[in-house]
Amino acid sequence: MAAEAHHFTVPRTARYWTAGPPPTEALGTLYVLHGYGQLAQFFVRKFQAAADSGWHVVAPEGGHRFYLKGTSGRVGASWMTREDRLSDIDDYVAFLDALRTHIDNDQPQGHQVLLGFSQGVATALRWLALGQRPPQSWHGIVAHSGVLPPDLPKDKQAFVQAPTLHLIAGEEDPYVLDVELGFRSSKREWLDADGPADKVIHHTFPGGHVVDVNAVQEVLSGICNAL
Repeated sequence: MAAEAHHFTVPRTARYWTAGPPPTEALGTLYVLHGYGQLAQFFVRKFQAAADSGWHVVAPEGGHRFYLKGTSGRVGASWMTREDRLSDIDDYVAFLDALRTHIDNDQPQGHQVLLGFSQGVATALRWLALGQRPPQSWHGIVAHSGVLPPDLPKDKQAFVQAPTLHLIAGEEDPYVLDVELGFRSSKREWLDADGPADKVIHHTFPGGHVVDVNAVQEVLSGICNAL
């Protein structure tokens, strides 16, 4: 008899980090989803400028932790791998939904912005499409140094009422051979999921595969001024 895979759901402990003023006193809440091999503890520090300017920053951590090299030393986290990917997607969408509900218990004020960096871009956009809350519950979406995933829903008008999508890329990012081609690819995935064509803004900065503080601050200021 051939081996057969089985699945069942279990409760588990998830971790997230925050920075900035409490939600009730903040300009808004900025959710930041890290890239492959990063930990939320250190990733959240990249948004200290946002925290200092009045944003409540929430940095969830992917559920897959591993040693970055060998079997000891520095630890990183990821959101998923190709192995059993659909179950992993379901799990992190459920985690992020539960986290947002948990944060909302504090009655946050102001804008709600979702930012993904690198692998976190695909995570953020899948959450936007598959999560409990509709896309219009956000005031802005930021895809920083990553591409939109090709598996976004194509037949459910997933993003028809979505807010503006901000695409940020470094001009010297080693993972991006052609920045403009990357922008066009992400915009195509956005349009295929019925995202508004007039709500895509491109931003570049003179740097590599890193979080650019100035670009993020510019986007956040633009979101605040547009609302």
